[in-house]
Amino acid sequence: MKILGEQIAFRENIAFSLRRYLVWWLILVITMAYDIATTSAFVAKYGSDAEANTITRWLMTAVGGDLGNLAGKGLQLVAVIGFVGLHRRLGNIFLLFVILLNCWAVVINSLSLA
Repeated sequence: MKILGEQIAFRENIAFSLRRYLVWWLILVITMAYDIATTSAFVAKYGSDAEANTITRWLMTAVGGDLGNLAGKGLQLVAVIGFVGLHRRLGNIFLLFVILLNCWAVVINSLSLA
């Protein structure tokens, strides 16, 4: 794939990341699952208007709480795959950033439920 005149090895970059950083990808999926669970509980208690993520809040309003939550996480996964595919090294920093963001969201959601 060529973007702005530069050749991008999209599939190769994703395959490289999955081979080298498999544990990070597994942690991403686990943190996404925890974030889905805590966000569902948070929204059940406070309503979808309290959700901080604008896109997820809109999806929850448009298609329903749980489906919107899942769709938001699906879009997050698509974004991570996109960034990882664009650059072999920098994409994995984005992967780590999203893992940390999910962990932060789980902590904030959990603290607000206590």
